[in-house]
Amino acid sequence: MTDTMVRFRYEGETVEGETVKGEIKAPSSLAARNELALNGTRVSKLTERKGLNMEITKKGVPLIEIMHFCRQMASFMRAGVPVTEAMGSLRDDCDNKQLKIVLDEMIDQIGTGSTVGDAAARHADVFPPYFVAIIRSADLTGRMDRAFDELHRYIKRDVSLRKQVRKALIYPMILMVVSIAVVAIIVVFVIPRFAEFFEGFGAELPLPTRMLMAIADFVQSTAGLITLGLIVVAILAFFGAISTRKGRYWWHGVLLKMPLINKVIVYSSTERFARVLGVLLSSGVPLSDALPSAADCSNNLVFKHRLDEATQLVMQGDGFAEPMAEANIFPNTMLQMIKVGEQTGELAAQLDNVAGFFNDELDYAVDKMTEWFEPIMIIFIGAVVGFVALAMVSAMYGIYGQVEL
Repeated sequence: MTDTMVRFRYEGETVEGETVKGEIKAPSSLAARNELALNGTRVSKLTERKGLNMEITKKGVPLIEIMHFCRQMASFMRAGVPVTEAMGSLRDDCDNKQLKIVLDEMIDQIGTGSTVGDAAARHADVFPPYFVAIIRSADLTGRMDRAFDELHRYIKRDVSLRKQVRKALIYPMILMVVSIAVVAIIVVFVIPRFAEFFEGFGAELPLPTRMLMAIADFVQSTAGLITLGLIVVAILAFFGAISTRKGRYWWHGVLLKMPLINKVIVYSSTERFARVLGVLLSSGVPLSDALPSAADCSNNLVFKHRLDEATQLVMQGDGFAEPMAEANIFPNTMLQMIKVGEQTGELAAQLDNVAGFFNDELDYAVDKMTEWFEPIMIIFIGAVVGFVALAMVSAMYGIYGQVEL
């Protein structure tokens, strides 16, 4: 089994004394330093890059800003405006301070002889790896308008996809938080008042009422507070554990085994991988250069690790479809489609078909997951409120009956 590839951010100098910064994937920090040294870079700073934010690139540039930048650049390129003039115009109109700084630096770098792709590569903490790969292919083909068009379409879909998945996951969590808050209010504030009211009658209360009052007494007792404290500590410890790379890897593996959620993760990662790889290949990027960039598209570490292993097999000359099948992460439909694409020499077109197919499958999986989560949360809240109502009503009827007697 190969080592897990880690992404590192680096700063350093070239042999000419030029300051450079960017990202590199390697099994360890030592391997990263060695690879950079072979490329003529003297590393002054090397740090592991942590988990990706869902909608914000590093340096605080929202992904949607990158999307608008690509759309506007595509329009300028079609109109025949030089790259530096187009970037200068966008820089002057840009509201995001970090993106304005990046564009200013890129204009200077292009003005001193750098290609657009190389200038973008120096800001790998802002632009995704596939962005740099596609722009570099456009440096060779001269079709910068097409490159920015493809980037705009992909990022637009990516932003929509992330919002869709986030919406599907957050809404059930909001329902859960609301239900917990309702239970807490009932137990801490409502039940004690009813207890005083019932005790004034000296009547024997029904079992549901006694159970509810016992729960309220426990929650407000020392033992109850200790139990709640331990639960809070356990939750904090859990989030602390999954903030580490090893913990995230374990948690991502758990998510891949959870019903409904696993399909959302697999379908979204498959769709993103196929779409990015298809765009790169159709832009003229060689498969050996396109695969590492496409493999970075999944946010699930287990998925990425297996994809990295498959990528290394492809680099060794084992074909494309077979290593993807050995990764044991992709749905059979995707494997069959890329096998046909590899055999017919139409891999880029088939990858586009794969992306479209799993785009629809993802929509269905997200809807299905939401359809399951929402009723479960509603049933849970209804059961809690119903139990409280039963306890209160049965107690009132019991007291009413004893008063009449």
